[in-house]
Amino acid sequence: MPTLSFKNKRGLSLIETILLSVLFHSAFLLYIPSLNLKDAKLPIELDIDILINQPERIKEVLSTPEPKTIKPKEPLPIKEIVKSEPKAQIIKPEPIALPKQNNKISPSAIKKTIESYSAKLTKSIARQKRYPRIAQMRGWQGEIIIDLKIDGQGNLIKAKIKQGSEFKILDTEGMNMVKKASPFPKPPKELESKIFNVIVPISFKLQE
Repeated sequence: MPTLSFKNKRGLSLIETILLSVLFHSAFLLYIPSLNLKDAKLPIELDIDILINQPERIKEVLSTPEPKTIKPKEPLPIKEIVKSEPKAQIIKPEPIALPKQNNKISPSAIKKTIESYSAKLTKSIARQKRYPRIAQMRGWQGEIIIDLKIDGQGNLIKAKIKQGSEFKILDTEGMNMVKKASPFPKPPKELESKIFNVIVPISFKLQE
């Protein structure tokens, strides 16, 4: 028995399939007219009401707050206010005005007081004397008169040479003596409130 190739088998199967499809459709077409379409029941429309239960409203429950019991405050302890007695003011006794003494001193008395104080100053200044060596070697001698301006406490205010010697080295040494001796001894009471001038002589003499 002759055998068909694979291609021939495939071709026959396709043809057979087409033929079967044609026969099936033709038979279906012939069968449709015999059907009574009037007896066919139409689909019934169903009205279905879907009830959706709405949630109940939440009732607001107002909770009435419980009345607070207010505790009465304890009364604060009353402090006794002790009034401090006013301090006794110490009244200082007013100074008794003494009768003013007559402090006016006559010019002649002041002059004598200054002369007495001048002698005291001369001795105080003389203690500071240092005879210059060059003046001693050359035999130089002389006297200097110095005008001093002093306050009531013995402080030197101003000093100037009223009359000088012939030698400048002696004049310079005389002024140095005055500076070394100041401040001077305190003046007498009559001169405490005054500024006055005193004339002081300073002499340089070689002993023979």
